[in-house]
This record gives sequence, C-alpha cells and structure tokens, in this order.
Amino acid sequence: MFREAAGFSLALFSMVLYGLYMVPRKRSKVSQSTYTFWMGCGILIGTTLIGAVSGGIAHVTLAQYLLIFFCGVFWATGTDAYCRAVRYIGLSRSTPIKNTSAFLGMLCGIIAFHEFSARSGASLVLVIVGSVAVTGSAVLLGRVEANGAEKGKASRRKLVLGVLCSMWAAIAYSAYTIPMKIAYQQGVSPSAFLFYMGQGCFVGMVLMALLGGFRPAPKLVTWYDRNLALISGAMWALGSLCANIAVKLIGIAITWPLTKNTVVAVVYGAFVLREIDVMRHRRNLSYGLALSVIGVILLALATGRG
Repeated sequence: MFREAAGFSLALFSMVLYGLYMVPRKRSKVSQSTYTFWMGCGILIGTTLIGAVSGGIAHVTLAQYLLIFFCGVFWATGTDAYCRAVRYIGLSRSTPIKNTSAFLGMLCGIIAFHEFSARSGASLVLVIVGSVAVTGSAVLLGRVEANGAEKGKASRRKLVLGVLCSMWAAIAYSAYTIPMKIAYQQGVSPSAFLFYMGQGCFVGMVLMALLGGFRPAPKLVTWYDRNLALISGAMWALGSLCANIAVKLIGIAITWPLTKNTVVAVVYGAFVLREIDVMRHRRNLSYGLALSVIGVILLALATGRG
C-alpha cells in the first residue's frame, strides 16, 4: 500500500510541475528559438544534477543508451511545439490539448505492457473511466477562448498553428513512454533513464533552436530571460523524475493520466495570468475542471485497488 501511495503522491507532484513549467515562457520576451536553447540548457543541468545526487549515472548498454537518448530528442520536438503553442494560443488553451496524451499513455500501459487485464475487473474500469475523464476535461477546456483574442485570418491561423503544435506535443509526450517502460524492464532506474534522456533532450532542443534561427549571442539575452528558460528546464527535470519513479511504482496507465491532468495549468492561466474570461466561459471551465477532479479521484481508487 505504501508503494501505491508513494507513486500516486509523486504523480500528483509531477502534475503540478508539468502544469507550471511553461509559465516562465509567458513572462519571457525572447524569441522561440532562444528560449528553446536556454530551456535545453536548464534540462541538461537539472537532469545531470539529479543523476549525480541520486546515483543515476549508471552503466547502460549502447543499445539502451541510444534508445533513451533518442527518447530525449523526440521529446524535444514535442516541447518546441508546446512552446510555440503557448505563444500562439496561450497556456490555458494549449495545455489541455497537449494533455490528451493522458489517454494515449493509458492505452500504452494497458495494451503494450498489460498493466491491467480483464481479470483486473474494477481497477481496469476505474483506470479507463478516469483517463477518459481527464481527456474529456482537456477537450472541454481546450475550447475556451483566450482574452484579447485577435479576430480575422491572422487569429484563425494562430489558432490552427497552436492546435497543431499542441497535438504534436501530445503525440511526442506519450510515444516515449514505450521505450521508457522497456528500459525499466531491462533494469534501468528512473534516475538513470532521466540522466541519459536529458542529454538527448539537450541535443534535440539545440537542434530545434538552430533550425528556428537561433545564433549564440549571449549579450542580446538578459539574465532575467535566460533564467526564466533555465527555470523551465529545471522544473521539467524535477517533474520528470517524479513521473518516472511513479511509472516504476504504479505503472504508465495510472501515472500518465495523472501527470497530464490539465487542472493546474488552467487554474493558473485563468486566475493568475487572466488569459480567460472566467465568467464568460464559466460553464466549460466548471465542467472541465470537475472532470479533471473526478478523473484524479477515479485513478486514486484504481491505485488503491492495485
């Protein structure tokens, strides 16, 4: 029971960090490519420190290293897309769409790794319904219109680009769970996986930055903007460590819907950043947030039965 409680608690903490690690992007004034580069630096620093402190710098085979490294590169394409989506349509709208990866992660856990079966009975039903609730909340909250939204063709173009970028982030953030679980089954620890994946994330984000037009010019970037991006990377690293350990303890099928829950980002975006007219969209917000909470409760019940 302690194992399940610890895994669930870590997943919830990861949910908070995953919901907030892109907030600094809203405060930064630098270009997308510059932010991507410095966020990649923050990820490399964070994952290296976590690996050193936790003993995660462990030996892995070349095949394992390449598998984990390219997980990071693939993830980086999703994060670059997510950063762009935040710029196009805001944190409160991009995060719910990105978090449809909750359902994809649940399917990976059940179908690819048989974490639950028909014999699991009530637990399987709770996981599926809880994941559907989390994903449904993402759909509802993703329909909310941002404050100050532009009208006309330019606005529609930003909306389409923002949705497409968010959808790619959802795919990238769920697909790497398969090689992650394979690595765990081969004896790789969560901290070791994060350590080596961080290297792939850094290389991938540098490539994304260069393709986006980034050229090193430290004097043109203020310490404030640089630190915002570094903080984003460090927050992601800590959130990922918690999520990775949770996957080890309670599986992908429960962890991914929990960590990809939308409630934190939407509440922060609506009430702190004021991206959304709460009164105007109170129905979608109320239903969406209620579904998020219901999803968490159902997944908690499934964890307790596990």
